[in-house]
Amino acid sequence: MLFNPPDAPDADATGEPSDRELLQRFQARNDEAAFAAVIRRHGPMVLRVGQRILDRREDAEDVFQATFLVLARKAGTVSWRESIATWLHEAAHRLAREVRRSRARRSVREARRPAPASGDTLAEVTSRELLTVLDEELLGLPEDLRGPLLLCCMEGMSGDEAAAQLGCSPSTVKRRLRQARELLQARLTRRGIALSVAALSVLLTLGTAAASVPAELVAASSRAAAQIGAGAALSAVPVSPGGVALARHDLYGSATLKAVAGLLVLGGLIASGVALSLMPTNGAARAVEARPGGEAPGPVAAEPRPAVVGVPVTVETSLRTGGGQIRQFAFDGDPATYFASADNPAAADHFTLRFDNPVPVRLVSVQTGAPDGGRKLVAGRLEVSTDGATFEPLAAFKDGVARGDAGGREVVAVRVAPAAQGHPLVIREFVVAAPQLVPFRHPVEFAVDTTGAPEVAAWAERVARTCERAYPMVCDELAADGFRPPTLIPFAVRRDVRGVVAVSGSRVTASAKYFEANPQDVGAVVYATALVVQGYRRPAPGWLGDGIADYVRFHKFEPGATDPPDPATARHDRGSRDTAAFLAFCVQAYNPDLVRRLNDALRRGRYADDVWVSLTGKSLSELADEWRRSLRR
Repeated sequence: MLFNPPDAPDADATGEPSDRELLQRFQARNDEAAFAAVIRRHGPMVLRVGQRILDRREDAEDVFQATFLVLARKAGTVSWRESIATWLHEAAHRLAREVRRSRARRSVREARRPAPASGDTLAEVTSRELLTVLDEELLGLPEDLRGPLLLCCMEGMSGDEAAAQLGCSPSTVKRRLRQARELLQARLTRRGIALSVAALSVLLTLGTAAASVPAELVAASSRAAAQIGAGAALSAVPVSPGGVALARHDLYGSATLKAVAGLLVLGGLIASGVALSLMPTNGAARAVEARPGGEAPGPVAAEPRPAVVGVPVTVETSLRTGGGQIRQFAFDGDPATYFASADNPAAADHFTLRFDNPVPVRLVSVQTGAPDGGRKLVAGRLEVSTDGATFEPLAAFKDGVARGDAGGREVVAVRVAPAAQGHPLVIREFVVAAPQLVPFRHPVEFAVDTTGAPEVAAWAERVARTCERAYPMVCDELAADGFRPPTLIPFAVRRDVRGVVAVSGSRVTASAKYFEANPQDVGAVVYATALVVQGYRRPAPGWLGDGIADYVRFHKFEPGATDPPDPATARHDRGSRDTAAFLAFCVQAYNPDLVRRLNDALRRGRYADDVWVSLTGKSLSELADEWRRSLRR
């Protein structure tokens, strides 16, 4: 594929484009050089994170490649800051932990190789456990403090260079560096590790020389990114099998664990190493543990909250879903998942992907049949539509697969029109060569049941599709590494429901009487959806759990839909809307990850009031007083 020569990028005061500008160039023009610049800028830090957690250089390089493959895939779906150092550090740490957990799951217990000789005297007394704890506590710092620390200490930038990359003044960088070091020292002290400022600085820079990135690794990773930008599948890019496996697992989650495990073996990722005693090994990516002195749970290593900037897709089909093989599995980028119908298709049935806006489309392919090779579509057509009403044939199915070239036309829908067959329709994956389209990052289906109130069936279907659209946002706001949200949510509307909406497990039941009178109150069902995603299995403070759900509703799904609390009566723990406003205040003033971290502690049954001190530096009562004062301004 040929690309036009890129224009010169916008640059900051140092003459260097920011990470955000480089990723915009990469997304807009598939500019390999722009992506390579990001790799050269942050690659040593990414490689070093892998080396601090893993024993083998090959494993760390797999983590390196996987981190940048994930970045390439997410380049157009995240609202990036000027510097992406914190995102890369978090992603590399998460992926390296996944490698080590894979080893632990297979009980491979080989001796750790000794660290290479170094002129750094601290290296002789610093174990890998200490470095791991350091990286763990780094992740717990607020992003505004972590960024300067990573750029100045781990990447060796000057204050001026870091300020240019972060979009702030050198004095702000200096102040945040001081605050970050102080907070990091305090966090390490609570873990029983007391370090001076000088020792901490040496520890942060430990291993910089060993983390130099070979030119061929930079070149291979940037070439792979360009291929992904052009629409190639992960399995088609020329990087190590281990790197592909890690990237696939990070992007698609637990549904591909078995496939990932096989590729990890091929990539040599399970060749050596032991699970360290200071790290959780219970299968969760970051188990929340209560620590001495009431210290808060560890940081939640989850993806940054993406802002969808592409064209959303909706699934429409005349066929009922069979079991848990939901519709959205057919366009989630994961061939290990699939849609299956409950009934055998007839000639009049269809399975359609409809786009919110027209997009230029070339190659379209659909693979049918289960992963075991059975139930392929033996006859039928792949069709496209430019107006959303009339469809024209693009390709016929042969051996379960159809591929066709739409010639770059503006398309608003593609569909499978199956011939009648003697088994259910099974669709593994749509592949549409149109980078504007946004696959389903958190596949879900709201299974509507209005048998108890058929007169509200049309309303229930509209609400279900709205909640499916909002589901990625809900999951991102309540994300935690290792947690997989439900993919099937039964949604019933009945007349015998007391109140507005009820939640039991992953089931949502709505009051037909209430919503007949208040059909516009879709946010109430989004609130219930947040309760489903929370998935608390142990008793939790009701005010906080309900407040988090209302935070998702009123401050993310429909911001501005509720009035500010009354200063005279506001209580952070009385009324979920007040709690939501209190959480929004703390998020803005202290910690953008606060809601995610609180939710994860509640989900794991480890919440205690002391968590607020770790997340914000202030007690719950201090924060509540400050919030109430702010309402009077």
